[in-house]
Amino acid sequence: MLPVCETSRIVQYLTDESNAFVASPETVSGVFFPESEAELIDILRSSEEPVTVSGAGTGLTGARVPMLGGTVISTERMRRTVDNGTGISLERDSPAGAVRIHLDESRQHARVAPGITLAELDTVLPKDLSYGPDPTERLASLGGTVATNASGARCFYFGPTRSWIDGLRVVLADGDVLVLRRGACAADRDGMLRFRSESGKEYCVKIPNYRMPQVKNAAGLYSKDGMDLIDLFIGSEGILGIFSEITVKLQPAESDIVADLAFFRSEADAQEAVGRLRAVKERGILAIEYFNGNALDFIRDQYPEMPHNARAAVLAELKSDGLKNMDFLADLLKKHGVLEDWCANNPFDRRKMKEFRHSLPDSINSFLKQHDSHKLATDIAVPVAEFPAMMDRYAETGCRFAEKYPREGKHWVLYGHVGDCHAHFNFITASEDERRFARTLIAELAEFAVSVGGTLSAEHGVGKKTLLIGGKNVPYLQLMYGVSGLREIARVKKALDPGTRLNAGNMVPGNY
Repeated sequence: MLPVCETSRIVQYLTDESNAFVASPETVSGVFFPESEAELIDILRSSEEPVTVSGAGTGLTGARVPMLGGTVISTERMRRTVDNGTGISLERDSPAGAVRIHLDESRQHARVAPGITLAELDTVLPKDLSYGPDPTERLASLGGTVATNASGARCFYFGPTRSWIDGLRVVLADGDVLVLRRGACAADRDGMLRFRSESGKEYCVKIPNYRMPQVKNAAGLYSKDGMDLIDLFIGSEGILGIFSEITVKLQPAESDIVADLAFFRSEADAQEAVGRLRAVKERGILAIEYFNGNALDFIRDQYPEMPHNARAAVLAELKSDGLKNMDFLADLLKKHGVLEDWCANNPFDRRKMKEFRHSLPDSINSFLKQHDSHKLATDIAVPVAEFPAMMDRYAETGCRFAEKYPREGKHWVLYGHVGDCHAHFNFITASEDERRFARTLIAELAEFAVSVGGTLSAEHGVGKKTLLIGGKNVPYLQLMYGVSGLREIARVKKALDPGTRLNAGNMVPGNY
């Protein structure tokens, strides 16, 4: 297979949705578009160049950006699973090309190709089945979401991507293939994972020697006593291998979901309501999303019907369970001084509510690109007990930034998956000086989060992101796991990718 080498085509793969990382077209020799595992293997065996794996390009960390040059392998055309004689083959046409999955109804599993998007999976699945994770970006590819252990609003109830993956086919840098099934291989007492590839080659890999934070987390290679081999690859950001097939768990589709968007006079009232909702998750609280006053103001022109004096909003999704949950929610909102709430109990209105939630990050990303800026935001999650202090830090940081650079327009917004104590603080910058100062403030927020047992990446991965600390760019994971932790990740990578060809620069710099 020959790569596409025209600069006009290559340039599409030199950045991602963050606009913060841009590779040079002169250093990229071409982009490959395999459509099958066999073609992927041939590409990897035909050259020893560095390889960067690209999904749908919706990431925010530079993971798919070939900053070190070489070739790019895009999985966007890997959209049809191979018929192995088991399950039901389901096909649908889409603007990007035909999609084919294989469904095992008895086990409620589906085998899917890595290039299919979340939106396409929704359309091809039978209406009575659904895939639990709910990442915000529906145009993300399945391969990309597994590579980052992505999550979204309903992961508060259903858990992140990791909880929904039962099998992987992984092509290693040399073209060898691993067939991974959950429960087939676990780390022994010494932390060793012992397994064989499809060709019979034996591997022995010791899990990373560090302790992961006990919060929603997508930072670093997974490490836990007795862990399953498959979890080493979920969230590995393409540094260990390339997914050629994914087996996902399914569940009966939820048909009785109600969404409620409540507006509050103050952030304090909204945050108290969040705490009450979080504490009764078992009642069927699927998601709890938060918007501060600045966030509401940022999209107010799109939704002029919002209460003019609303300074915060909470979007909750819950199982209706007859009228029990709705009565509970109504009482809760009344006790916390809700100004107004919008209720959605049918598919059309729920879709409109989703659009409200998604309009904020979409509007921020568009604004930054239009103003020749890029995304400077946090992906922090902290333990429940530390979340109020983290929210105070966000408010203090926003005020410091606005006071240092007084001007018209919003300086920052805060929103996110507060059910999981996971909020996104976004700087809205207007100059290079503002961006430089914002980076120092992000580092301060990161240091506080780590000091209280939090993570710097709850859902996006870390990619090639760094923190500006003491005038130096420090890898995200160095703050969390130290230099020794970076070396542990590099050690595992070299055990599976001795030439360090795959996605160099993700998680750890190339000199480790």
